[in-house]
Parts: sequence; C-alpha cells; structure tokens
Amino acid sequence: MSSKLDEITQQLEKNNNILLYQDDLYNIYKHTKENYRTVYISTPKKGKLAYEQILKKTDKKADIKNKTISKLMEEIKENTTKEKICICMDNFEQLTKRELENYRELIQQENIQFIANINEDKNFVDNKLLDNFIIMNEEYLSNRSQSINIKYVILLLLSFLIFILFLRIQLSIIRYIISGLWFTLLMYRSFYYISK
Repeated sequence: MSSKLDEITQQLEKNNNILLYQDDLYNIYKHTKENYRTVYISTPKKGKLAYEQILKKTDKKADIKNKTISKLMEEIKENTTKEKICICMDNFEQLTKRELENYRELIQQENIQFIANINEDKNFVDNKLLDNFIIMNEEYLSNRSQSINIKYVILLLLSFLIFILFLRIQLSIIRYIISGLWFTLLMYRSFYYISK
C-alpha cells in the first residue's frame, strides 16, 4: 500500500490526475490529506452538495447558501488560482451526462487534481474524459479489453426472431385467405351448376 501511496504522491507532484480501479479511496484520501488540501466525494451523483464541499475546502468562510452550481463553480475556480486542491472521487463510473461538463471544467483547471476511483465495470459516460487521467491499475485496462459489448448481437437475434414470428403469422393468414378463396370458388361453381 505504501508503494501505491508513493506512486500517487509522485503523480500528484507532476500535476497529473489519477484513475484507480477498485481501490480503497477513502484510505488513500486519509493519507493524501496530510500533504495536500483534499476533499473526499463518495459519488459524483451528489450534485450541488459535492460542489459545496469543494468550495468549503477552498474557502472555509465561503457562503454556500442559495448559490447556483455555476456560481459555485466560478468561486471554486477563483479560489484555486493560487492554491492547489485534490479531489478524491469514489464511484467515478456513476458520473452522468448532467454532471459531466462541470467535472470536465474542474479537471481542466491547473490547480485542481483528481484522484478518481472506478468500482464497477460498466460503460463510462465519456471515455475521452478518461484521457486526462493516469491509470494506475493494470486490472482496469485488462478488464476493459476483455469486456465485449453483446448488446448489438442480442438486438440482432431479437430482430431475427420477430421476423420469423411475423413471417409465420403472415403465412398462416395467407393460408386462410387461399382457403377462403378456394371455398368461394367451389361455392360459386356449385351455385352456377345448380342454377343451370
């Protein structure tokens, strides 16, 4: 664990954002807060509350009541122009499109560094965002390369089954129509024969 902490410290000194995979981020947060001004966010789904936490860490006297997210973001950017802050974010895979732009803005700030932890193997909302991170775990890359998206195969199979079902129904309807036409022709011929 100490070698991992040393490696994380080295990456933070190089101003790199760090991506971890299935790590105990809270434990890492406890160690990094000794050397850096650090805030821990358990999930990106916290929304406005997360930005309030970050602002409180950058300025303890900041008034956070009745402020919009954009106003909170402006103040965070202003407060971090002189001093660095490290944001430890757990469950980073839960990031949604709604929060994506705000976190992208924070990641692009020079004095804001992220240590993000992904706990589940699911599609990330924007893989280009991950290009801003140094991936510390080889497991993440190997799990990502082994996972295969079977969604399209399943959709294709379902479409094929529906086509077969539709064809079967249509063929049975055609059989009824042909039987009805044949019966009508026979009845016409019979009535014609009787009427002569």
